Amino acid sequence: MNQDTAQIDASAAAGLLKEPPSMSAPATLIGIFTKPRTTFQALSARPRVLAPILLVLLFQLALGMVLAQSGVIKNDMVAQLEAKNTPPEQMDRAVGMMEGPAKYVIATFGPIAVVFSLLVAAALLYFMANLMLGAKLRYVHYLCIAAYGAVVGIPDQLVRTALAVSRGTLMVNLGIGAFLGGDELTGIMRILDTATDPLLLWATAIEALGVAVMARKSFGFGVLVVLPGFVLLLLLSSLRH
Repeated sequence: MNQDTAQIDASAAAGLLKEPPSMSAPATLIGIFTKPRTTFQALSARPRVLAPILLVLLFQLALGMVLAQSGVIKNDMVAQLEAKNTPPEQMDRAVGMMEGPAKYVIATFGPIAVVFSLLVAAALLYFMANLMLGAKLRYVHYLCIAAYGAVVGIPDQLVRTALAVSRGTLMVNLGIGAFLGGDELTGIMRILDTATDPLLLWATAIEALGVAVMARKSFGFGVLVVLPGFVLLLLLSSLRH
């Protein structure tokens, strides 16, 4: 009888050890960089989306304001207008607009685009993992994964913004394109540059890990789930001008 009781107590203790750790919102925002697996284990029981999305939006808005104030957005707009042989009077009107409050209005489009992209990214993860590969997570889990992946992507945005300000253009290459010289790359080279961006690959790997941990699958399963979204991102990067 005592032996049976001991076995039950041991099983209960083992079950307690397998319970996911509890983490506060600030702890998850730090832990996603320092201990991502443990962080996703905690988030699997209680997915968080508000804290990471607010952090990403705050950084996106701040970086957008920096770019607007630095004149980088205006420089790229002028370069595009010149490439299209825009009449001087139209260029003057466009430059005048970008030197006024309109540049800050344009900077606010970034956070709106981020929210939209996160919703789409989560939907794509849901489609691949649940509908195609048989996982059984809720949409909020995938939105959580996408949001924390975006948090890990903040260093990539910081580096791009710093280089853009220093060079006076948004055409910044962080992958193989950085070793080729010049800012103008062909469509294929832009794809290769994005595919070899180490900071972007880091954020993508974090998303794959999140899917694997929350779905209780292998890391390879997570890679397979995030791969279509990554390929779509590569295709979109070829459209950059």
